[in-house]
Amino acid sequence: MRRCRLFLVLLFPWLITGCSHLAASSPPPLATITPKAIQPTQSSVTPTSRREPTATATAVPTSIAELPTATPDIIGTVTALRQPRIYAAYPSSDGQWRMKVVIFDCVPVGETDEAAYEQLILIRARDGVEQIVDTQLIYCGGLGAYGFKGLFWSPNSRYFYYTSAREGSPDGLCSYWEPPIFSFEVTTGNKEAIGMGPRSPDGKKIAAWYGDGEIVVWDIDAGEVGHVSIAAAGNIAGPIVWSPDSRALIYLQTTTYCPPRGKSYVGRIDLPDLQHTPVIESEALSFEDARWDTPNRIRLFDESGREWLYDFATKELKPQ
Repeated sequence: MRRCRLFLVLLFPWLITGCSHLAASSPPPLATITPKAIQPTQSSVTPTSRREPTATATAVPTSIAELPTATPDIIGTVTALRQPRIYAAYPSSDGQWRMKVVIFDCVPVGETDEAAYEQLILIRARDGVEQIVDTQLIYCGGLGAYGFKGLFWSPNSRYFYYTSAREGSPDGLCSYWEPPIFSFEVTTGNKEAIGMGPRSPDGKKIAAWYGDGEIVVWDIDAGEVGHVSIAAAGNIAGPIVWSPDSRALIYLQTTTYCPPRGKSYVGRIDLPDLQHTPVIESEALSFEDARWDTPNRIRLFDESGREWLYDFATKELKPQ
């Protein structure tokens, strides 16, 4: 059984750690009719402009910040009984900074419980001054996603990107999920939860779900570009897939978490204006995954594993 089990539900309310397993029934036979692709329409939703970072920079402290006081007894016990170990270190692109993940492994706390503690720490290269960026108290012996892991620095060394779900996954998971992505801006000390989603093929952007009804597009060097509210808000978020040229993306949604997933939706967002276009709405097919490896065509996979092709030029959906 997996050891440690914490997920940041406060920041990502649509992901629940430790939830009960959802009952999965067998998917019903697919209808014999082929669903029609809907005609694209101009979305009335206007994406917001990028939020500019705070002008006032947060000074790097001269020593390690104090540990959180929300659970002082537990954190104090863990840090007193375990020597910290470095899980990984990540130097910035310009060599001026280094981020490291420090782990205090599981120790008994109370009669039956065990806990561990992790820190994400920024180090200034010229003098070794450290700053705690993020912390995570982990209860051991259960299920869930937990643990810090660095993903990458922005090429200009302005942002460090990381996840809080290095190990495991939410309990009872039977739908799309990716480890959530966070950004930390070195000069201001701002930390933001971006969401869950992929990096673009050119490596310059991230597209992520922020809740089930909103997609945010993030420039890795410059921060948030904007976000789009999806017409089918309230449904279950599915995969986000970038176009080969990184100039557009598609997203999938269904009406339920586990099979049978019910009605499915496919939408498209074009950059740089973040123009949102509904593409497919299907009662007969529930699409679980997609690939975009040809400029004007996407491959869709339903919950039975069958492949379908959608052509953006002809607006036709055909079985493969």
